[in-house]
Amino acid sequence: MLDRLRGPASLVALSASFALGRPSATLPALRLAFEVGRRVRRAPVLRSDPTRLVRADELVEICSLVSDTHVTVEGRAPVEFALDPGQWPWRAAPTSDDLARGLTRVLADIAARSARTVIWCGDEVDTGSTAEWRRLNAIARGFPQLAHRMVPGNHDINFNAPFVADYDLARRADRESAFHAHAGSLADFPIVDPIIGDAPATVILLDSCRYRSTHLLSNAIGMFGDLQLARLENALAHLRGPILVIGHHHVWRDAAFSQPDAWFNTAIDADRLVAILQTYRRRGRDHHVMICHGHRHALASGWIGDADAPLAVVGLPSTTLGDKSATGQLDGMMRYAVAGLRADGTWGIALREVGSLVAATQARSHAQPAIPPNRSLRAYAILDRAPR
Repeated sequence: MLDRLRGPASLVALSASFALGRPSATLPALRLAFEVGRRVRRAPVLRSDPTRLVRADELVEICSLVSDTHVTVEGRAPVEFALDPGQWPWRAAPTSDDLARGLTRVLADIAARSARTVIWCGDEVDTGSTAEWRRLNAIARGFPQLAHRMVPGNHDINFNAPFVADYDLARRADRESAFHAHAGSLADFPIVDPIIGDAPATVILLDSCRYRSTHLLSNAIGMFGDLQLARLENALAHLRGPILVIGHHHVWRDAAFSQPDAWFNTAIDADRLVAILQTYRRRGRDHHVMICHGHRHALASGWIGDADAPLAVVGLPSTTLGDKSATGQLDGMMRYAVAGLRADGTWGIALREVGSLVAATQARSHAQPAIPPNRSLRAYAILDRAPR
């Protein structure tokens, strides 16, 4: 009973803090807070499973994963450091040039020694502006041997600056147009891609940003939506074998459920997604499922669902800014992940460190590495793609 009361009480305080000085916003904020809490409580609890993290040589590689790169425009640091400066322990926040050099270094490492299909798990850019997407594209074009697939994050689509309302969703429309032009069509999700390579598997990309955000309190709420989930269920009816599901928002909650910020990490219809995936998992012994996401810049590894149909979950740290799972502060270490199948047919994740973002500010671009053997998805040229 205490657990049930602690979360709502904390969320009331959170809502009040956002509505402070704006009395007309108080009631809608409280309604939103309680509705999010009510729906997220239905999400499954994450059970720890560090064995999902393995060495790269234990895997048949499927794809490389990056997340939360937060590319910014010239002269700007990531906007969340202005809202929460305590998460970055160094004196100066990383600049746009720091992030660009760091991401260049990451992609060079992937091109040299990892699967050439790069799946981006959301928050590719920082505020969803066209200028940010152009800068990311300029970096990615330097590695033509890599193929890219992207899911949207809340910073790409939902983000509203503090106390800046978007009641007519005009700002969201601009961000959606930028994503369409530079990363792919939002109307296409879920995207189902079979692997062409050494192991039979399928990658499924989901858009968890279907919630129509109108103000700051709602800018990080995740939702897959009825239509996308119905399409996913139909697609799974025709699939076999292991699947890797990629989204941005969490599809789980912690057991305590007492931190109000955590309520806004999880997609509000995560329980429905998990039910659909568990139905698929039960259809065959080799129907192994792993879900990878970003969002909170913190490494997490575990499983959700029922013991007879477990779904593996790995939450990824920020590829450029680092991991804050240990201390609550970002460690500034650049990492990407390699997703693949283990010898027993189950999924595993290998993390590869590329170096410190702080050290990367002094780095210079290196010559293009040789193209490794093709072990990835069909090659899609989606950057700078016009909307269909």
